[in-house]
Amino acid sequence: MRRVVITGLGVVSPLGNDLNSFWNALIQGKTGVSRLSKLPADAYKGDTLSAEVKWESTQCPTMKGESQAINYAIKAAQDCLADAHLDHITLPNRYAVIVGTTSGNQDLIERTVNEDDICSPEDKFSAAAIDTLARVRPIRLSAVLAKTLKFQGYNMVIPTACAAGNYALGTAFSMIQSGQTPIALAGGADGFTRSCYTIFYRLGGMTYRDCRPFDQERSGMVVGEGAGMLLLEDLEHALARGAKIYAEIKGYGLACDAHHRVAPDPEGKGAALAMQQAIHFAGIEKCSVDLISAHGTGTLANDSQEAKALMSVFGQSLSSIPISGLKSMLGHCMGAASSLEAIAAVMSIQEKIIPPTINTKAVDSAYSGILDVIPNEARSKGVKTVLSNAFGFGGNICSVLFSQFEPIKIANHA
Repeated sequence: MRRVVITGLGVVSPLGNDLNSFWNALIQGKTGVSRLSKLPADAYKGDTLSAEVKWESTQCPTMKGESQAINYAIKAAQDCLADAHLDHITLPNRYAVIVGTTSGNQDLIERTVNEDDICSPEDKFSAAAIDTLARVRPIRLSAVLAKTLKFQGYNMVIPTACAAGNYALGTAFSMIQSGQTPIALAGGADGFTRSCYTIFYRLGGMTYRDCRPFDQERSGMVVGEGAGMLLLEDLEHALARGAKIYAEIKGYGLACDAHHRVAPDPEGKGAALAMQQAIHFAGIEKCSVDLISAHGTGTLANDSQEAKALMSVFGQSLSSIPISGLKSMLGHCMGAASSLEAIAAVMSIQEKIIPPTINTKAVDSAYSGILDVIPNEARSKGVKTVLSNAFGFGGNICSVLFSQFEPIKIANHA
């Protein structure tokens, strides 16, 4: 069976638009959360927070007429390929592009149609508006990437809500492992949209203070945006071109709560199943997991079910496994969330340091003494295996297992 390694990383995030800025901000415990500025704050009650990308066009040139998500994805993808020393793509090829998203190109609709307009079938849009609306289709996310980067193989968008980034990584992993492609660019991207922000606002899922994963007084999540792209590669292909190898993907697990369109299963059965599948797929013992990257949104329901799922899977050993809640700093970047967290997981393996969970002051009494959430300060630790969780609306769940690359194993199989 082919081994799948990670050879490139690219980031656009509320904590910086390059890998070094992103990683340094994480380990310093900085926050990308601030007051809402991309929407009129007075349209919402309370202290409105968001985790927005600070976009400087001089550093990040945009493609005119395309969505924020596409522009973020292109920047992250180009940086990812440069990091992997694959700036120049040889044609023809079978390279794949797989992008996860929540809202896709929704901001194009919002730019074109004023929220107060009610259009009858007889109303006519301008030619420019029609051209813009034609770009809304989600498949453009991967199609524009493929055209820009000259990737001629599999091309798809996976819209499994907030778990979409992990779904993209798992799908890319399977394609490479089965020999369908030697290289896949995979990750997630989402721009900041009024519709997404308003949905979470009206669901009552947003905090007006700060995001506190697993805290006794947690009060909700913060809507964010961004893109994270990873280059996945067949090991033999990577070695043949002398690529730097960050880490290896060992396996992944998929599950569906089959419970509710927006609420998670209170007992975390789907989350537990996905984690168990990922561990089994990887062919490791659960005691080998030495870091868990939690979905950790800071909402009452999500954190509770994730904690129950973790306790179900790991039992008494859970208290000795650090749990990182990066949404405390990044906000919830929707389809990009799990891909950004995947990049952080890979960097933890590389740099032997774990970013903290900031803002969490007192772990919920229901699992106090059981969850080690790495409060407020990064922790130096040799990390070999990371389990990264991602949950989305509709009960979509995906857990991915990353590990330190072990080149010795190649000699054993030679």
